[in-house]
Amino acid sequence: MNLQIVGHRGVAGHCPENTMSSFLKAKDIGLKWVELDVQPTKDGVLVVCHDHTVERCSNGKGRVDQLTLSELKLLDFGRWKGIEFKGERIITLTDLLDFALIADLSLNIEVKIDKYHNADFVADLLADALRQHPINKQKIILSSFSQEMTLALSKKSLDTKLGVLTSRVTRKTLRTIDKVNAFSCHANFRWLSARTIKALREKGVQIWCFTVNNPKSFKYLKDVDGIFTDYPEKFTAR
Repeated sequence: MNLQIVGHRGVAGHCPENTMSSFLKAKDIGLKWVELDVQPTKDGVLVVCHDHTVERCSNGKGRVDQLTLSELKLLDFGRWKGIEFKGERIITLTDLLDFALIADLSLNIEVKIDKYHNADFVADLLADALRQHPINKQKIILSSFSQEMTLALSKKSLDTKLGVLTSRVTRKTLRTIDKVNAFSCHANFRWLSARTIKALREKGVQIWCFTVNNPKSFKYLKDVDGIFTDYPEKFTAR
């Protein structure tokens, strides 16, 4: 089985996560896939950011959806990772799509929402952004921990693939896979079992696991289709 190595938030082990420097690093080391997180700003622009607040990864404060894109662009999203990344700015989904098109990168776009977001509204934002962009939609997998969002995305008639994202694979997960005609299931590698792998194979979906940073720590590495990692070089060098 040809294992797909997916750079987690770019190459988050070495660069500030979800920034252009992180995705440039992924391209430079030869990755074909990267994972990124998107969520809306106060003015309805999808930006690439994991946390719903900006404190951990920038010099700012507050929720992403309570700040405009212009306000977010004033913040430093790189300095926390190292002085060499000082001045790194937040990027929009469109920025990343533009880069992926030129760099020939495939994308797993994870949509981040919580109780303060409307799933249908965010799904519409994402669908509009994708429809307006010339990138090959078959090179994109959409996913979300929110089942509401996953279902909303499945109704958008996009040409992208859909991944069902979960920590543990349950009977509900298997039902969702059927309901949305999923391409893949993305699960926490720590909770994967031979029984789970068998159940997913019977569904005909690919199995991608997160976040695997040590090849020796994952018993079923040879039994899955892809892994998300902060340190791709540990796997590409094998």
